Amino acid sequence: MSSPLPLESEILAAIHSGIAGDDAFNTLAMRVFQHQFQHNTPYANYCRALGRSPDNIDHWHDIPAVPTDVFKLDDTPVLSFPREQLRHTFATSGTTREIKGLHHFPSLNLYEQSIISAWKQRDLPHPTNAIFLTATPGHAPASSLSHMMGVLAQTFTREPSWAIKADATIDLSTIQLATARQITRNEPVALLGTALAFLHLFEQLDSPLTLPQGSWAMETGGYKGSRRSMAKPDLYRLFHEKLGLAPDAIVNEYSMTELSSQFYTRGIGQPHIGPNWTRTRVIDPLTQTAARPGTPGHLVIYDLANLHSVMAIKTQDIAIAGTAESAVVAKVAEETNSFTLLGRDPSALPRGCSRAADDTLRS
Repeated sequence: MSSPLPLESEILAAIHSGIAGDDAFNTLAMRVFQHQFQHNTPYANYCRALGRSPDNIDHWHDIPAVPTDVFKLDDTPVLSFPREQLRHTFATSGTTREIKGLHHFPSLNLYEQSIISAWKQRDLPHPTNAIFLTATPGHAPASSLSHMMGVLAQTFTREPSWAIKADATIDLSTIQLATARQITRNEPVALLGTALAFLHLFEQLDSPLTLPQGSWAMETGGYKGSRRSMAKPDLYRLFHEKLGLAPDAIVNEYSMTELSSQFYTRGIGQPHIGPNWTRTRVIDPLTQTAARPGTPGHLVIYDLANLHSVMAIKTQDIAIAGTAESAVVAKVAEETNSFTLLGRDPSALPRGCSRAADDTLRS
């Protein structure tokens, strides 16, 4: 494998140490834009069609964002590096009949450093004794979520337990043995998985599962395209009934295959916040300009760790900048990269880690 680009090494160092302030972010963002404009011909053509180039913009706000559907264009893959250097590909979830989005990498250095550094920067609890409600990375090599869980396991976990078997069913005995072992040791347990995987777990439990004091959970993924839907308060009520976990003991992760970084919130009613090498905007879907403070719009994410594809991604999710209750917070949300997630755009195609889990767990 070739040596990392100087720009990749610089971003790695910035992610590891943190990026202080918007000026520092903007400097790196403009350099990433220059790199992607130069090396990603389809993206450069897209920018030119919008009248944008590194010659006529100087702020990350104005860097053109691509819709996630461009990752489905197999004839024009989203690459900002030579095709012969491709080493890793993650695929979006979906049925066999759907065209899947593909995120290609020459290496996973930035991706993995982003996972570890974001976890530390957001001061999330370390999953020392973890039960993963996902397939192992070996069983799902194209899953970015499984790879993320593998990185967390290697970095933080002393004794990982993988509770999704090779046939995609939940191994309840593994969960029960792991929790009983930690009760004996009087050490907390972390359960990490998709929202729908937790629903399947709850349905299999004949009685509540006793967890050690200080245990917590991380859930990720929504319900769009699945055969079920549940409001977050109702889901968290089940966490309390089945696992004895209060809402503030539950972390929600927001990310997608097309990104290299994650956003986190805890409990109910709190905004998602990303690491400081990301920025967010909420835009009016009609005008494509910034939505008024407190007004819903499409979420746009700028992720420096996406050096090897496209940094600026326009999601199909609806959000409010900052918090729904505070226009003051919303006004500065572009600097604090926080947003209140409202849900999936109803016109968007089904996708997501949770739906994949639902399909496999029902099979």
